Amino acid sequence: MSFNSVSMERQFTQKEGRPYQENPLDLLVHTAVSFIPILEGDILFTPEDNAILSLSAGEPEKSLTILHSTLKQAHPEAGAPYWRVRCWGLVCWQPLYLALICVYQLKSVPLNLQHLVQRQQNTMVAGYQLAPGQWQTGAQGDLIQMVCQSLSIMFKTLQDAHLALFGGKPVLYQTLLADQLLASLLVAGKLLPECDEAAMTTDFRHWAEALKLPLTPLKGLQVSADQTTQFVRQSCCLHFRRDDGALCSDCPRQKTKNHKKVN
Repeated sequence: MSFNSVSMERQFTQKEGRPYQENPLDLLVHTAVSFIPILEGDILFTPEDNAILSLSAGEPEKSLTILHSTLKQAHPEAGAPYWRVRCWGLVCWQPLYLALICVYQLKSVPLNLQHLVQRQQNTMVAGYQLAPGQWQTGAQGDLIQMVCQSLSIMFKTLQDAHLALFGGKPVLYQTLLADQLLASLLVAGKLLPECDEAAMTTDFRHWAEALKLPLTPLKGLQVSADQTTQFVRQSCCLHFRRDDGALCSDCPRQKTKNHKKVN
């Protein structure tokens, strides 16, 4: 396995008679927001640059407690199971999409993604900061393995914090994350020009195995002859427990609901 190391030092190239800055982190920041507008990033040069309400795997407990409390105040009727599941989904979605964008679109991955700092905005986690560091280029399979090393460190720390603060079982968080990974891959297949939607089943296996996640979400994936995909999650996000909530279109409870209607 061979990789080409990409330094994060400033590189300037001449374009149309003007110098322009070109480095992987700048490219990630601009590319991510162009595909997902709320995936807005900044370069983190010093710890003092941290957002006021920031969340990282380094010291997640305080930020997670604030996020959980905010969700509890906003949706008291939904109960502890919802607050727990929602917290987990919120802290995982950005790292997943950033990793997918790096692998498929940039074809280069940061080696410090586990140090990602995320912004909490009321009941939402959106926006991030990442410090300059070393990046790697290479074959797609190698990039998946490399970025999943960083993701595994981050998700393990966040999962341990969730278990300690909010309870639940590891299998709950692993199943939710596996569903979220496949759902994110399917979205990426439609959004990212360099992402092959037809290869999602194979790609999911590579990502899930690298992250040591269950392959059970594949049970809910159906691909028709015209390559149209339908996905039913194996886990429930419990959004229906909110006063303003309902069953999601990919919720496994939809099958039970439809079965009751038929009977």
